[in-house]
Amino acid sequence: MSSIVKTFPRGAAKALCSVSTPSKGIYLLSMHNEPDNRLTPDFIKQALLPALDDIELTFRKDWEKGDKEAALVFTGERIKNKFFSNGLNLELVNECPGFFKDYYGHLMERILTFPMHTVAAINGHAFAGGFCLAMCADWRVIRAERAWTCMNEIDFGAPLPQGMAAVLKQRLTPPTLRRVMLTAHRFTAPEALAGGFVDEICQGDGEATIARALEVAAQHQKHSSSGVLSMLKQTLYAEVIEGLRTDESIGSPFEQNAARFKQLQEAALAAKL
Repeated sequence: MSSIVKTFPRGAAKALCSVSTPSKGIYLLSMHNEPDNRLTPDFIKQALLPALDDIELTFRKDWEKGDKEAALVFTGERIKNKFFSNGLNLELVNECPGFFKDYYGHLMERILTFPMHTVAAINGHAFAGGFCLAMCADWRVIRAERAWTCMNEIDFGAPLPQGMAAVLKQRLTPPTLRRVMLTAHRFTAPEALAGGFVDEICQGDGEATIARALEVAAQHQKHSSSGVLSMLKQTLYAEVIEGLRTDESIGSPFEQNAARFKQLQEAALAAKL
């Protein structure tokens, strides 16, 4: 079938993401927030969430007509295939009240509970918020080389919101979670597979990774037919969803450390009296 490409924001001169249908019932969402797909408030609100809504609306229209099989692949930038997503822009996050509840958390919840199987084609590096976004997919295919994954908040001093931590706890074993959270280790594709948080490695470039992810999606598109998939996911991820819906800011570790230092000084002074 011919693939119709829709771009988002709709009518914008520059697309931040696009949606195509490379085969019947298979949707491909490609992110174009150059150069590294930072998950900014505008990118999420104006492009990614509307794209997901458009995909779901099209699917539900087709479902009512009897075409009930569908699956979604989402992937990173495809010019250099260097980044799946380089995570959040913390300066913009701090300027956007409710970011984790209304923007980023909502995006992750939408993917976690999407009414069809989702596949993350990790065609480049996936760091921090981009790593968590990939973890929201039902399946993950990673490029064999030049696709590192990590959570590096410990390196630049950013606490982790409850929703992001809940996603990681859902997807990672305790030993892997400890390494991810407390060391900022950059996992190669073989390490990611050994850690159990990707499902397979694709030998080849970023486009080959996307092509393989589309094949995986086709294997699972039948599971949307009963119409119950989203409800099953909502039950399965109930605790994660609760965390994603928490309205919070990440705050400053320096303020917390300073407050703790003051508390310890006061306790030491009181002990001498």
